[in-house]
Amino acid sequence: MTIRILGVATLAACVSMNAHATMVASDNGSNYSGGWTSGSNGGFGFGAWSFSSYGGGYKGAFIGDPANIGVTGMGSSAFALYANGSDTPTMRAYRYFSNSLGVGESFSFDWGVNWTSGFGGSKGIKLMSGNGTEINLYNNGNSDQILLNGQDVGFGYGTNAMTWTFTQTSATTIAVTANDRDGSGSFSTTINVTGVLSGFMLEAQGLGGGGQREPYYNNFTITGVPAPGAMALMGVAGLVAGRRRRA
Repeated sequence: MTIRILGVATLAACVSMNAHATMVASDNGSNYSGGWTSGSNGGFGFGAWSFSSYGGGYKGAFIGDPANIGVTGMGSSAFALYANGSDTPTMRAYRYFSNSLGVGESFSFDWGVNWTSGFGGSKGIKLMSGNGTEINLYNNGNSDQILLNGQDVGFGYGTNAMTWTFTQTSATTIAVTANDRDGSGSFSTTINVTGVLSGFMLEAQGLGGGGQREPYYNNFTITGVPAPGAMALMGVAGLVAGRRRRA
């Protein structure tokens, strides 16, 4: 009887551990006190940043405080882009994961926006696999709508940071969750993809004048859970330990 109690307790502990995600990758703006530049790499589990830009006007990337545009809930040092002026200025920041997402792993980040992008402008993020762009998450033009692959997610205007989470539920499906900008609700859906996620691209393009239109991003993480086989082995180890203590 003693052996059975110890074994069940150990297996219960393993189930509990399996329910808690482990950190695979993490980075945020506070890791860039020396500046955010192409080739820089803070945190762990991600490749180096790569910048590209084109068009006229003014464009660039910087570390700033989202409170400068009235956004709260994402820390005081975040990644930000600007792109305004004539001739459709565009600023992009690319980054790849050290390893593509495994099934059960989740990629999360905070996104803060305030004013609309302005007529013709856009700001957001693309998530990519080895097969190309899989997910487009954007705010376009003179609308406060947040669009996921072109579909309005139903969020109202607000200045709370949105936390978006993309979980690789299979080789061809992604579960998506997010909180509303106004703090009143949430969003969830499942997206079909052609491959596992392997990286992302931040973008600002043709924004109207005024710094309040700049997008901020922060707290990039990848989390996962121990493989079921590893958990089973831990359970067996617990049973063996129980027998040894009983003996």
